Amino acid sequence: MKAPLRILLVDDDLGDARQIARAIRQSKLEAECAHVVDVDEGIAKCREVSFDCAVVDYQLPGQDGLQALTSFGECCPNMPLVMSTGHGDELVATEAMKRGAADYIRKGDITPSSIRRVIENAVEKVQLRRKLAEQKKELERFADILVHDLRAPSSSIQTFVMYIQEDIRDGKMEMVPQYCDWALKASARMDTLISTLYQYTRLEGEVTFQPVSMVTALESALENLHNVIRLKGAVVTHGDLPTVTGSASLLEQLLQNLIGNGIKYCKRDIPQIHVEAALEENGLWLFSVKDNGIGIPADDRERIFESFTRLHGVGEFEGTGLGLATCSKIVNRHGGTIYCDSANGDGTTFYFTLPP
Repeated sequence: MKAPLRILLVDDDLGDARQIARAIRQSKLEAECAHVVDVDEGIAKCREVSFDCAVVDYQLPGQDGLQALTSFGECCPNMPLVMSTGHGDELVATEAMKRGAADYIRKGDITPSSIRRVIENAVEKVQLRRKLAEQKKELERFADILVHDLRAPSSSIQTFVMYIQEDIRDGKMEMVPQYCDWALKASARMDTLISTLYQYTRLEGEVTFQPVSMVTALESALENLHNVIRLKGAVVTHGDLPTVTGSASLLEQLLQNLIGNGIKYCKRDIPQIHVEAALEENGLWLFSVKDNGIGIPADDRERIFESFTRLHGVGEFEGTGLGLATCSKIVNRHGGTIYCDSANGDGTTFYFTLPP
């Protein structure tokens, strides 16, 4: 069940505040309203409670509503702000938007439908603004990674080709096959990074949800990992797995990444991975993927789901730092959560939830 919106009404006129609260109730918007009479009280309230939206009066004691918008913006930069006023002044509305208001409404125009529309629009605008900021930050990280991680194998290839040219010119052919092998490996690393980046960016596209057998998804993931499983001598087992609602290709990729990680980050002779699921009281399926690998330190168990996070150098374990970030995106697209439990040096269990 979706939690009700928490709305802060900042208005020194109790009658106006009650009118707005009444209109919100009549709009059938799932919301809980709190009322304060000035900015200082409002900011103090925001430090106690995380509000989803604030409706701020233009005329307040101590400072006007425009100054209040600035104060709330500094205190709670992610809280949507709506300016309300008894006067329909377009200049005030324009200035309110410049100060960070997501929307503006005249008190005389407040009806159940108008206040609902304004609040929902304000929340949606701020969510979009936040998403764009996150995407901008991620694009900047993408650029840094592309420069750093693609330059390294590219530089290696250029160096090995230069060595090959020099040895051929000097008639020294002993090391040429080795240089060729190293150049091919560097090229393969570059290709892996490009492919992983492409798959990661595609997660934002539209997907179709339908019933998906997790047994079938697991079988497809194991087919994709066949060579790795055979080379490492890994053993992958599973319990009874349900049918869930989701994207077959994304869930296959989710299992493939988690199982592949369990095999890669294992120093034992036989990597062992077990997949199972249990129905939670809230109606969601809780899946677990348990391995006997090297484990994850407690301080790193949250940040491993951030894009381009690597706990080990490429020389020890190859990777792009996008595997678990991809898992997190996939689970989030399905409305679930993902986390892990681990004993450092004694395996990790990844948990994620999916709708039935």
